[in-house]
Amino acid sequence: MGDGVYTWTEDKNLANKKKHGFYLSDILDVFDDPHLLEFHDAAHSTPDEDRVISIGRFLGATVLFVVTTDNGSGDTRIISARKATRKEKEAYDDHFRKSSNSG
Repeated sequence: MGDGVYTWTEDKNLANKKKHGFYLSDILDVFDDPHLLEFHDAAHSTPDEDRVISIGRFLGATVLFVVTTDNGSGDTRIISARKATRKEKEAYDDHFRKSSNSG
């Protein structure tokens, strides 16, 4: 599972399952996707919290949109995870094609 330690609160874990259909505790393999698309979330970051958007495959099939932040101790806190929209999936697919052809 990736190189880092991922954290979340149990309340957030349950809320994400209810709202988006995924437990945060179940989506960690997204971070193992060799074609993971990651970028800074400038729109939702604050001076106190830099957010990162990751778009990658969950269980090798479903493309997820995951928001994370550094929790201050070097661990990564997962804020939310949901299915990627069509536009987000297209961005991932484009990145996948480019990264697959570069090696």
